[in-house]
This record gives sequence, C-alpha cells and structure tokens, in this order.
Amino acid sequence: MAVRGKRLHIRGVPYKLESKIGYGLHSNVYSARDISTGRPVAIKIVEFGHGAAIKARTESRRQTFWKELDLLLHLQPLNPYIIRVLNWDSRETVGFIVMERGNTFRDTLVETHLSGEKLQLPLVKQFWSQMVEAIYFLHRIGIVHADVKPENFIQVGPDGTSLRLIDMGISFRLPPFITSRLKTAAGTPGDNSNKIAFLGKLRNDIRIPPHPDPLLRSVLRKCLRFNPRRRPTAEKLMKHPYLTSGLH
Repeated sequence: MAVRGKRLHIRGVPYKLESKIGYGLHSNVYSARDISTGRPVAIKIVEFGHGAAIKARTESRRQTFWKELDLLLHLQPLNPYIIRVLNWDSRETVGFIVMERGNTFRDTLVETHLSGEKLQLPLVKQFWSQMVEAIYFLHRIGIVHADVKPENFIQVGPDGTSLRLIDMGISFRLPPFITSRLKTAAGTPGDNSNKIAFLGKLRNDIRIPPHPDPLLRSVLRKCLRFNPRRRPTAEKLMKHPYLTSGLH
C-alpha cells in the first residue's frame, strides 16, 4: 500500500506519512511529519482486526497495544533514555502511537564503518553509558526488554548524541523474587547476562582501537566473561571506574 503523502489526524493533530521504517507481527511503523509544526515523528499503527469471528484475537491485540502504551507513558518521565510518546489514539480497529524519530544507533555504526572512520572514544563512552543506564533502570524496576540491540536505540537531540530505547512492546515484567535477585546478585543467568554480553560485543560494532583506555578494556572483558553468572549486573557496571571517571 502506498503511504507517502497520506494524511492522518490523531486526536486533532495532522500528520503526513512518508515511508515505512519498521514492522511487527500486527503493526507497521512509518516515518511521518507533524504538519502543524514540521516536526519529524514515527507513527506505530497497530491493526486490531474486526469481525465476530476474530473477536478474541482483536481483543488480544488491543490489550497488547494498551500494555505498550501504558508502559511508555509510565516510564518516560522517570528516565531520559526511554522513547518519548508525543501523541496516541485508539479506534475500533486500529491503534496509533506517535513517537520521537531518529536514526538508529545501528545506522550510525554502519555509516561510520563504511566511511572508514571510528567513533571518538569520548563519544563511545557517552553512548555506552546511556545504554547501561537504560538497562539498569529497567532491571531496577523489574522490567526486561526482550531485544536490546543497536537497532533498538535511536539517536535524538540537536547533535544526535542522546539515545532512546525503543520497541517496549517486547518487554515484560519480572516476578518480585527475580527482581530482587537482579538487584543483589553479582551476575544472573538468562536475560540479564545476555544484555551485558551485548554491551561487550559492541566492541566489534564500534571498532574500538586495539589498545583502548585500560578502563574500557577492563569493562568489556567483564561483560564478555564466558560464565554468565560472572558477568556484572548493569548496577555494577554503573559503578565501574570507566563510567564513574567522567566523559573524557
């Protein structure tokens, strides 16, 4: 379906769709522009379905939509590294979530690689610290994002150096006893350790020099420990000298 130039009105605000930039099982994400302000946005459109024959399926999709929206609206005032919702609406057969738009961190890594350049180490620390803080914040309140990766961080702000974690629809809340363990254990199996390993593997994506800052080398080595139980939690990473020594 052609979408370029198509207009939507969401709770009285006019938007012009530009192109599809993402999709899920029952949703599509489009780049768009707020016609009244010119602001670039991303609009997630969730199809609920309709008809008596698929009533249960429709209700399930609607509940998933509200779960993601409620979570985003709850989290965004609490942490600067969660995607911001700008507008939303729910209709009989479709739901809309209007969010900030920006390039993904993966886009930046690919562009930097193709240009033959490398990210400056102070910028590496700035990005890395924001990712750690986003993961730590979610784990501290008992929420696990099921797919933390460069594609799910977008860059916003005038210079693109502020990260936001997106796609909260694939997150889930942990039972209290596991939440407590995440806060206290030196390392935890499963999802938490995988997220920490992801932070270590960014070494290859970012193309860190072979002889980097010793503190950076230390923290990456800890993140990539073979035994998941020996990897640091996000809380411990927040206290590592690499991040507490300042952005320089």
